[in-house]
This record gives sequence, C-alpha cells and structure tokens, in this order.
Amino acid sequence: MWHSGARARAAALTATVLAGITAATVAVASTADRMAAGVGTGLSRLQIWRDALKLWTEAAWLGHGGETWRNMFRAIQSSPYVGGEVHNGFLDLALDTGVIGLLLIAGWFFFTLRTMWRQAPQLLPSVIIFGLHGAMDFDWSFTFLWMIFIWLGGWALSSPTLQESAADKKRSRFLRPLSPWPQRILTGLFVMFWLGGTVWLAGQQVAAEQQYRLAMSKDSGDAERKALLTAAYKFNPYRPDIAISLSRTLPAKKAESILVQSLSCSPVSPQLYRELGRLAAQSGRGESAGNYFEHGLALNRFDASSQSQALYWMEQASRRELAAGYAERGRQTAAAGVKIYERYRQLAEEVAAGEERNDRRFGLGEEASRYGDNLRLLALDPLASEVTRKSP
Repeated sequence: MWHSGARARAAALTATVLAGITAATVAVASTADRMAAGVGTGLSRLQIWRDALKLWTEAAWLGHGGETWRNMFRAIQSSPYVGGEVHNGFLDLALDTGVIGLLLIAGWFFFTLRTMWRQAPQLLPSVIIFGLHGAMDFDWSFTFLWMIFIWLGGWALSSPTLQESAADKKRSRFLRPLSPWPQRILTGLFVMFWLGGTVWLAGQQVAAEQQYRLAMSKDSGDAERKALLTAAYKFNPYRPDIAISLSRTLPAKKAESILVQSLSCSPVSPQLYRELGRLAAQSGRGESAGNYFEHGLALNRFDASSQSQALYWMEQASRRELAAGYAERGRQTAAAGVKIYERYRQLAEEVAAGEERNDRRFGLGEEASRYGDNLRLLALDPLASEVTRKSP
C-alpha cells in the first residue's frame, strides 16, 4: 500500500500507527500485574538476580559449573521463593562458566551477527529476538533454542556457498572444483562419535529410570526392589534419589558408604545430607547427625519439612545415646538440636515479619515446636519422663 499512491500511503501509515498502539496496549496490559509491588514476578526476578549476582561473585572468572542455579539457589536465596530458573540467560551463563565463558559466548554472538549483517540480513531479527528475550527469561536453558541459533548462523554462513553451488550446477562437470573429502570425513567422524556418546549416555539414564520406576512400583517385593535399585544405581550412580532408595535396603554401614560416594558426585544435595543424618541418628551418633543436618539445612534452609525432620532425628539420637548410658553425649546432642531449632524459629519469624514472597510457605509448624521443647528438656534434664516420642 505504501507504494500505491497517496491515499494508499496514508492508509498504510494509519494502519501502522494503530498496530503500534494496539501492540503497546497489549504489552502494558499483560505485564502490569507482573510489575505490581509485592506480588508480581517482575520484582521477584530482581530479587533472584541479586542473589544470582552474589553467587556469581564467589567464582567470577570460571563459574561454578553446569546447572549452578538449579542446584544451589536454595542454599543462597534471601527469601523462600520458588525459582529453579534464574530468568536471565547472561546470568545463567555467568554462573556456569564465569567471565571467560561469557566472553567466548559474546564472541560467538558477535561473529554470528556480523556474518548475518554481511551475508543474510533478513535473519537478523530472529537472532536479535533470541538474544533479547533470553536476557530476560530462561530461553537459553532449552537446547532446542540453541539448535535454532546454530542453524540460523549456519544458514547465514552458507548463503554464499549455496549461491556458488547453484552457479556450479550450470557449469560443465569437468569444470567443477573437487569436493573437500578430507573435511567431510573428519566432520563425519566427529558427528559419529558425538552421536554415539550421546546415545550411550542417554541409554544409561533411560535404563536407570526404568529400573528405578519398576523398583518403586507397588507390585515389587523387597528382594526384587533391592535388585532393581542395584541395577539402577549401576546404570546411573550420580542420581541422589536412586542412591537414597538403594541405601534404605542395605545395612547401615553399606548404606552410609553408598551415600557418601553419591555425595562426592552431588556435593550440594540436601537430600543426601538429610539421609546421612538420619542414619547417624539411628545408630546413636548424635554429633555426626548434627553435622550432617546442619550441612543439609544450610543448602535448603527454607524447607520446613527438612527442618522438622532434622529436629525429630536429633531428638531420637539424643534418646539413643541416653539409653546407651552416655548421658553427657546425649545432653550435647540435645543442645545441638536446640541450636538448630532456634535458628529455624528465628528464620521463620523473619519470613513472617517480612514483605517478601513466601512461595514455599515456610513457617514454624506445631510438630517442630514440640520437638524443640523436647530437645530443651533433654538438654536440661536428660532423665525427663514427659518427653514425647511421636514420629513426624
């Protein structure tokens, strides 16, 4: 319409202005609730980004490794929000790979944009949208989007080659250049090893998942469950849930050995620390149980269930030590449990008094209060008879 006369040009201009106003109205309406104070995701993302920046400064140059935020946000979050994604592609890369990784990615982006600007400018809007939206959301967490980005870059890079290939088809067969077969062979070998390794790793994980699901089904008996869990652990010894489930079918020493080995592969797993604390408490080793629980709670302090279970097992560890005749050890274990309870109570009060989001509904439960009272009695008077024994 813009090239069809004065009236059509006016209509085109009017339509463009109306479309812009409509788009702006829709954008404002869809994001107004997100930016609302106290409840919107806009302010909560600012809080997530502050926590992420603080975590990044601990390993600014090389980063913490893959899946940093997903594995560590519970240990450093300043309030009990739910945020398995950092909602910022640049911060996510900075946490995983540090400044060095960011510079490499930035160089790759710059090379891709320069290639598109020179050889395929029609592809620029797609890549710019990919980069801008990924900076405000978790698009870059999906492999598929990286595949699209690589495909667009390859498309732009190959545009001159495609044009030359179209021209070569018109030439005589004897005038065409020889194919670069060494490069093709090397590329084929690389792709073969890459796909082969990917298929093998995926097969190991799929097999472990299948064995684990069969083991956890209601139809499997104890002996069959143990065999299935052993097979699942051999396929994938890096999954904490498989290691924990297998440990519960084994004697205490063998179970602790498997959990410690799994902890070396997943050092930021609060579930493994909690399970080790439970085993230590059941064997009457209160000091070890307290250390395990403190490490686990430091990695997931806004989990009310973990806090309550830690208090329960600290009480049980104190009881077992007292029953074995170790009165002083039992009192010290109870005193360590009281410290855990006091930190839990103070944290719950801070969350209740604050105005930040409490997506995890963190608070001090009645059972935890009862366990705290029991631990106080054991710490002051180990022979108190009114201490309850109710399990969580």
